[in-house]
Amino acid sequence: MFEMKLSEVRIEKGAVDGHKYVAIRLPRRLRTLASTILNGGLGETDSVLMLQVSLHYDHADPVEHMRSLLPRLGLPSDTVCFMTAAELDKAFCSKGLQQNGSEALAFVSAGISNAIRAGESSREGSVPHRQVGTINVMVITDEPLDDCALANAVMTVTEAKAAALQDHHIPGTGTTSDAVLVMCPSEGKKCLWSGSSSDHGIAMAVAVRSALGDSITRWKGANGDSVHFLRHLAIRGITYDDMWGAVKEMNALDPAWDENAIRKRFEKKLETLAKDVNVNALLTAAMLLEEKGRYGQLYGLNEEKFQEDPVHLLADELLGIALAEYIGGSKCVFEYIRYDKKKPGILSKLGPFMDDIVASLIGATMSTIYSEILEGEGRLS
Repeated sequence: MFEMKLSEVRIEKGAVDGHKYVAIRLPRRLRTLASTILNGGLGETDSVLMLQVSLHYDHADPVEHMRSLLPRLGLPSDTVCFMTAAELDKAFCSKGLQQNGSEALAFVSAGISNAIRAGESSREGSVPHRQVGTINVMVITDEPLDDCALANAVMTVTEAKAAALQDHHIPGTGTTSDAVLVMCPSEGKKCLWSGSSSDHGIAMAVAVRSALGDSITRWKGANGDSVHFLRHLAIRGITYDDMWGAVKEMNALDPAWDENAIRKRFEKKLETLAKDVNVNALLTAAMLLEEKGRYGQLYGLNEEKFQEDPVHLLADELLGIALAEYIGGSKCVFEYIRYDKKKPGILSKLGPFMDDIVASLIGATMSTIYSEILEGEGRLS
């Protein structure tokens, strides 16, 4: 009978060439099915490496770079290798789980800044096949699996990953460059499937979901425990550059003003608003309603009708008005309306709730800046 406990797994943490890593050494060789940067596909090994690289990692040949590190770390050439930009010191988590005698061990690292739903394109366009991974999942089951059951296990584990993201209200089924590894013993009668109702499937899914939950919680802790709206906007592909681009397209800046100074002022005000619970609540409401509408979960509107932003849908404007009024009163409301009508830049690409709430955020913020500048110049008296 195959048995492996977390205490039997050697986990080594260190750094090589300025890259932090976690090396996982197992007490025996196991069958593998992986989508990793090195030694993916079907194979067999007793070693796994997770390497942390920078967000701007651009090695000409990342596969060979990873391969060259193995002998220096005392790892065999068949080591299954992950890459991640997540902070391994904070993001690496492990979990053991038993279900009716079936055991599973999960080892994960998670960073969720580029979360996306499968089937939805990134605003940045297509993503290179071997881009640095962000959510990495390794799971070991004590049940021998045939090739079909290994593939089925990858599906079950991926569903568990998506469930963990849903648990934490992350708007995605994964990130743009995840990787997964399933490991099992090669000896013994092989299971023919590993679905989410099998004991070993449940054990793998719960272990992965739990470990990823811990990792996501740590990620949130490192990036602000309760993630503020600016982070949520960034996850949805709405950046400072996008919002400032909308400002510039409105052509409302006086040529005599210092554009760089005003942009810094704009970003500083957004950062201040990000600390306000009421601003966060209104932005969160708009984001959640946008998600509901996109998937036909708003009563009275199917997905197609929602995307048309019908005239009888008023809740999006009401949220925009409420946010602008809260930030600065009537002047901010009128500036929000200007942005909402013209929909400059990023606003033209957003859905019914998001275009209004982001228009309100930008318009109200700029309205307060205009008032401060004009008052300072004595042009409001």
